[in-house]
Amino acid sequence: MSEVTRSQLIEMNKLHRKELRQIEKMSERQFQAFKKNFSFGMLENITKAEAHSLLMSMLTVNLKLQSEKEEVPGENQ
Repeated sequence: MSEVTRSQLIEMNKLHRKELRQIEKMSERQFQAFKKNFSFGMLENITKAEAHSLLMSMLTVNLKLQSEKEEVPGENQ
């Protein structure tokens, strides 16, 4: 099993930040209509608030992993 690279983490971070900005501008009704277009779209019964929390958690973990990658000497970035 290969490890995620720092550049992959950065790309996912950008995607999740973009999605977070998009859902913040939507009503719950709009969110329910378009949620399949997001990275978490396979979650059937997710609400806008839950999606917001999920994205915030994903961003937090992503940043933690990025900082750990920075600490590893000789890591391919």
